[in-house]
Amino acid sequence: MSKGTGLIRRLSRGAHNRLRRRPSTTQTNRIRDQSAGPVLVRRRSDSTGQSDLAGDMSDLDLGRTSEDGNEDNITSYPPPESSISLGLQASRKVSAAMAEGGVAPTISSVLEQGTWLTKVTKKKRKVLKFRLDPLAAKVCWNPSNPSKQFYIDDVRDIRVGAEAKSSRQDIQIPPDQERCWITIVYDAYERSKGSSIKTMHLIAPNDFIVKLWTDALNVVSRERIEIMNALSANPEKSERSMRMAWKQATSRKNPDAEPKIDFDDAKWICRKLEINCSINTVRTHFNHADHDMVGELNYSQYQYFVNLFKVRKDVQSLYYGIKRSEEPELSQEAFLDFLRKEQRIDVDKDRASWENKFELYCRSASGKTTDRQVPPTMNLQAFQTFLSSGSNGATASIKSDPTLDRPLNEYFISSSHNTYLMGRQVAGLSSVEGYISALVKGCRCIEIDCWDGKNGLPIVNHGRTLTTEVMFEDCIAVISRYAFASSVYPLIISLEVHCNPDQQLHMVNIMKLYFGDALLTTPLLDNASVLPSPEELKNKILIKVKAASQQYGALDIADNANARRQRSFSSPFSRAADNSVPPSPLQNAVNGDGHTTRPSNTWPVLRGSSSAQSTVPSTSSSSEDSDSTPASVDSKKKNSNNKKTSNIVPALGALGVYACGIKYSDFSAQEARTYNHIYSFAENTFERISRDSELKSQLEKHNSRYLMRVYPAAIRIDSSNFNPLQSWKRGVQMAALNWQTYDIHMQMNEAMFAAGTDRTGYVLKPEEMRYTKQSQTSSSLLESLKLHKRGKHLVQFSIDIISAQRLPRPRNHNPEQGMNPYVEYEVYTAEDNKSRGYAKHDGGIDIQPSGLGPSVKRRTRLIEGNGFDPNFGDCFRVSLETKYPSLVFVRCTVWNSPDGRNASSNSTLLATFTAKLTSLQQGYRHLPLFNSYGERYRDAKLFVRIRKDTPVALSLAEAEANDESSPTVSGPRAESIRQGSRSWSRKIFNRASSERRRRPQWPEWQGPLSRTSSTERYS
Repeated sequence: MSKGTGLIRRLSRGAHNRLRRRPSTTQTNRIRDQSAGPVLVRRRSDSTGQSDLAGDMSDLDLGRTSEDGNEDNITSYPPPESSISLGLQASRKVSAAMAEGGVAPTISSVLEQGTWLTKVTKKKRKVLKFRLDPLAAKVCWNPSNPSKQFYIDDVRDIRVGAEAKSSRQDIQIPPDQERCWITIVYDAYERSKGSSIKTMHLIAPNDFIVKLWTDALNVVSRERIEIMNALSANPEKSERSMRMAWKQATSRKNPDAEPKIDFDDAKWICRKLEINCSINTVRTHFNHADHDMVGELNYSQYQYFVNLFKVRKDVQSLYYGIKRSEEPELSQEAFLDFLRKEQRIDVDKDRASWENKFELYCRSASGKTTDRQVPPTMNLQAFQTFLSSGSNGATASIKSDPTLDRPLNEYFISSSHNTYLMGRQVAGLSSVEGYISALVKGCRCIEIDCWDGKNGLPIVNHGRTLTTEVMFEDCIAVISRYAFASSVYPLIISLEVHCNPDQQLHMVNIMKLYFGDALLTTPLLDNASVLPSPEELKNKILIKVKAASQQYGALDIADNANARRQRSFSSPFSRAADNSVPPSPLQNAVNGDGHTTRPSNTWPVLRGSSSAQSTVPSTSSSSEDSDSTPASVDSKKKNSNNKKTSNIVPALGALGVYACGIKYSDFSAQEARTYNHIYSFAENTFERISRDSELKSQLEKHNSRYLMRVYPAAIRIDSSNFNPLQSWKRGVQMAALNWQTYDIHMQMNEAMFAAGTDRTGYVLKPEEMRYTKQSQTSSSLLESLKLHKRGKHLVQFSIDIISAQRLPRPRNHNPEQGMNPYVEYEVYTAEDNKSRGYAKHDGGIDIQPSGLGPSVKRRTRLIEGNGFDPNFGDCFRVSLETKYPSLVFVRCTVWNSPDGRNASSNSTLLATFTAKLTSLQQGYRHLPLFNSYGERYRDAKLFVRIRKDTPVALSLAEAEANDESSPTVSGPRAESIRQGSRSWSRKIFNRASSERRRRPQWPEWQGPLSRTSSTERYS
């Protein structure tokens, strides 16, 4: 009885908590109605992947010439009493709607009254009146129901006419309706139960109404983006935005009164511009601007008030620390010296470019046509602009001409699982939006699950589940449009085929029709022994598919040495020039009748090499019917002579030119030695193989030469992800994740492909994971194991979290309440377990990591009442031993404490940033921040200082002993670590406890970092 009562109580409490935690749509909408513009960078897919703010561009690069004038200087604002023109002669006219406080186009009065549109779904049509609310920038179709609306800031895409053809055909709307068709893709976070992306299809009465709506939505979106630039370092942008905010604030008052704002208006403007500081800070700045102490500000005083929020004391401290005392401003030599010593940039490698950038920032900030005879100098504003610009990015920018000339198997490839799903695996939504989102973000391996559809037309969904379906042709049409939106390097399409032969042939015809010459149908070279490089496959689409049905003949291999000789060329990139050396694989030739033939003078092929008989699984995951079914890893039997069949027709199997799926039986099986095969493992099968030391070694050796894909287990019905580090450290090229779930593992995946050449979707593996002739010709298994045995490296680095800027306000957070942020700092590695002494760290407040989480987890102190520019000033130093120094990731998460006193489980996640350690650049950098859906905030950043040492190889004895004492180091830096006074790591980890409690000091040349506000209270 008591057990039942307790169970009911727990269920009741759980239901209560879920209901209590669910956000109030009405409250959220009321708060959002007060927003002036978007806080997120929208990656509009209707602009070929371009967002509304280029990530690597500074304010200087966005439409501003170097000769533009500017009298504004962040260190010497005009006094409040000075007269500043309203700028009525501005080039952009102020519309009547804007004068009334809106940001809609002048024709918005028609849309404010509402127009009748037909809302269309697969099940029904409904004629509704849609209204534009220009003040709140939202579209409503039922004012009495808050859920029947969307915000223009949340719009991802607007498609009209032919652009929305696939959507129109999916709902079976005739072509004559095309000119009146509108598809709007938007986010609905508050109402989402899986995916947050919603799609609305509308039919307008005529094309005039279509143009009216699309123009209005685009203009409102642009102007709302513009108004958020009031705090921009670009003076022109800032002035224009401040004027727009002023118009909105004063239009709420009596139109006959003199335009002024009071303290309540000042608070309203701060909320509109996402200035989330304490009321005390707003009051302090307001009083400073109100020099007459009359409780109101005119326009010039208002400008001064807003400009006060631009002052950054942390940057001021740094600027005066590097500026030579005898110079009024930063000279070019002092600036270049800062780049060399602090930012660790090889200035001399491209000195002319850096000198040009220095001059550009100086001229733009000074606003004057400088005398070419007088050396330019950099003021504080220019220095602050540089620090937050793309020229000083936290990660390396992509080179204009990257060269990826290694074989395909030597790269990690950005990969997606069940790409069509927008939510859960069992009852989620299938949509082409999944492909658009993944491809725009740089994914290079996507998945399509194909099933028999009606009228002989194949469909895509998660078979035998409650997921919705989408037409295969619609998916291919969208993929053809976005395949190379973010990267010109090859796109791999992984096909899970459950269709009958006729529909498979239809799939082939559809792909050839839409992809055209981009579809790779034949090998680049006939007698190849290794895969081609991404460079050779530029702008090509590769198909990964199971092999077609055929009978394997016994391969006449005399011995292993002979088999090795057939593969051992002078270089792993060599291709056989003639038939004097028989190639490893054979290419199947497909006759016009669809039958497969094999030339008599070549080896059996895996261009569709065979696979085991396909069986439809009972599990809900169709991925379990992939080209590698889970088999017992304890079985060492070789069944290479067994008859193997497949349900794939030859015409489709022939498309698997460089990614021919075969069923796993043994890594030494004859079909596992063909260069163009690929194994696919569910994560649980992969884990079982990895637990067997012998099989693990064979797996790693296999992946140094051939392709492998690992996908989530069937039990992950919530679309959660496995840890890709465990796959990457075994050399797996394609760790396919559920991209719709932005968990820590997806964040690491994005970080893996986020910097420099990695943005192409291809990351070169570490040298020890790649093919070498020596490892392939080892005379014994023991010798091979020794060659692949990895020694540990000592990795040392530090990240000082100095401050944050413009943190986002939590949803449903009362604007009148202050924010109380703190930052958690985590380090992730690819090690199997965390042994004692494995990772050492210092700084911040310790948070004990648990389970399979981070190796290091600490946090900063908590700052009360300031979400605008909190100053943390915490230093984190880490020293760890790992076999995989290229697979170390750091993560910063920003939280808001509800009570302002404790960092507890009730805290709200505000933003996150994850990076691969090797991708981070050193020195003072601004880290971009992302929300829980992986969307980047426009202005929210963390200001940090990064230091990294080159990883040092430890001796084998030290690595095997796992001794907690000071490590033995080999290599050129060994003596410097062993000898001398206390080394960097010894100073941190071997000092007395009294020293450990002492807060680290900033370098003398830098100067102390000033606190943001005297009203802040720290915990």
